[in-house]
Amino acid sequence: MNAFSSALPSAPGKLITCVLKGDGSDKRLMQALRKDKQIVSSSSVACRGISMLQKAVAKHGRLPEPTLVRMVQIVVSEDQADDIFDYIYTTAGIGKPGGGTIFMGPLLNTTPFVLPEDIPDETK
Repeated sequence: MNAFSSALPSAPGKLITCVLKGDGSDKRLMQALRKDKQIVSSSSVACRGISMLQKAVAKHGRLPEPTLVRMVQIVVSEDQADDIFDYIYTTAGIGKPGGGTIFMGPLLNTTPFVLPEDIPDETK
């Protein structure tokens, strides 16, 4: 352990991962998390989804055509994980048909991420 890493506070956390349609749902969710829950530790990546959000239909011996989906990952503290999980489920419409999927797992530890006070808010 070096002097830098020992100076950083760490805490147990949770990683919430959800897969959403590739229609901008990820951006809307991340904006809502920032505005309503002050969550700034999230990422979104484009993925190919096969039967993740819809029924997989293909001819015998062939794979179904993939669709564009977004995988969103959010790091939260252990004490707020259940609340944020429920918020994401509701806000992203995951309970609706084709709405997506969500799961949560433990992280060994996390380092808090705090933005400086003088950074302007993003508009887009």
